[in-house]
Amino acid sequence: MIKDQRKISKLKLLHLYRETLFGWKKNFNSYTKIALVVSIPAAILGVLQNDGYLGDYGLTLGIAWAFVFITIIYFTIHGSKLRNVKLATAYTTASGRFLQFLGVSLILALFALPIFLSLFGLFLSLPIFNLPPIIFLPLSVFSFLISSYLLARFGIGQVISVAEEQSVIQSLKLSSEITKKNRWKIFFGTFLVILVFLIILTAIQFLLGINQSVAQNRIVSSLVYIVEASVMAPLFFIFQAEMYRELNGKK
Repeated sequence: MIKDQRKISKLKLLHLYRETLFGWKKNFNSYTKIALVVSIPAAILGVLQNDGYLGDYGLTLGIAWAFVFITIIYFTIHGSKLRNVKLATAYTTASGRFLQFLGVSLILALFALPIFLSLFGLFLSLPIFNLPPIIFLPLSVFSFLISSYLLARFGIGQVISVAEEQSVIQSLKLSSEITKKNRWKIFFGTFLVILVFLIILTAIQFLLGINQSVAQNRIVSSLVYIVEASVMAPLFFIFQAEMYRELNGKK
């Protein structure tokens, strides 16, 4: 880990995006297989759930996806060593970081909570209290800025908990260390990735919605879910891992 703060790399977002796309393209088959392990069963379970055969499996699905994210991060960091390793081995190796990754993720979820609470107050409480939006707007802006700062400062902790096999607290401390001088770049760079994903997902849903019979077809919906999950889930966590490598001077 970087000891001299003067050696912290200046984040170059365009370069980071190129590295993310290049890494994803280079190991496309491996990343897709990692995601398909969960996305295909999830799609099948979704159909069965709609037919009333299963109860709620949201928690199980969330845990399964956490293992996928950990494996994607681990593979991105150690890809040269894992290229010829079987998928099951990669999963087994990465899964040892599950509790640490989960702990960091829960803390980051708490950091993001002010955004959702402010939006709830702005859009849902107004009709109840019959108050003008201007009452909640300053709180919403303040909450957005606070959450954005905290997520930019500690967000790399997820990757650190996997890549460096650190504890939850140490992962957050190291994230705070290597993100100095780059926090707003990290926020805006990540925000842009999420925004692009949302635009793509919205466009797909819009196209499906043109034909109601297609939109309501569970098989089609399941196939779309598999494609979306297998492409976008790897891309986001490859982006996070590449950001960590660049900030930590491991490029």
